[in-house]
Amino acid sequence: MKSTFKAPLILTIGTLLIVLSVQSFAQPRGMTMNQVYRQVDKQINNANQRFQTQMQMQMQMSMNRNWKSYAGEGGRYTLTLKDSTTTNVTSYMFHDSVLRKNFLVYEDDEFAASDSVHHFKKIYPDQTINITALTYDDMGGDVPNYGVPTDTGWIFRVIVGPITVYAKSAEYLMLTDENKLDFASSEIIVIRNNDGPIEKLSKESLLKIIATDPKAVKLLDKKRMYEAVKKYNKDSEKSTKK
Repeated sequence: MKSTFKAPLILTIGTLLIVLSVQSFAQPRGMTMNQVYRQVDKQINNANQRFQTQMQMQMQMSMNRNWKSYAGEGGRYTLTLKDSTTTNVTSYMFHDSVLRKNFLVYEDDEFAASDSVHHFKKIYPDQTINITALTYDDMGGDVPNYGVPTDTGWIFRVIVGPITVYAKSAEYLMLTDENKLDFASSEIIVIRNNDGPIEKLSKESLLKIIATDPKAVKLLDKKRMYEAVKKYNKDSEKSTKK
């Protein structure tokens, strides 16, 4: 039987305490009530993010331990293997804590499910040449997201342009509210400037690329990396067309 998580009431209780604390104490000197409530909203949002991160980590740890139970579930991938053959896999992205690598799982129907040693197979990044993740567009059609293997997993192009952005998950942008989006350091791995080398994402590496675009730099200074990349890409493509 597959294990499931029941979210504790930590977040609800924490949120209630924050609200009660505001209502119980006098208005802070020099702050309007609107400012107070904006501060409370910020604290609640931060608590929400910490809670969601914690729950995701717990879920991922459970899935990594019980990976065979989740075979045949997850995202859809097409892999080109080192022997030039291709294989289609439906799998979650698991993590091997011993080898410190991600892996995908597929079921080899040449062996009975009862023969769990041979029926369930792992595919590691160093066994592959490339990977394509299939996601859905608004009409339900397939959208290919191309990726490449690294030493520890696969990375997928989630933004394509003069600056290309790679993430651990091909669905990273799909699962995030674009209006509140910024790059999560745990998900966005590297960036690439045109045909240059792939570099680890950091404020410094991004600033080096966008330094000639003042508006993009201003967004970066406000810690809005996603918007800075989109702005730079848009401006660069405009100047190229002139």
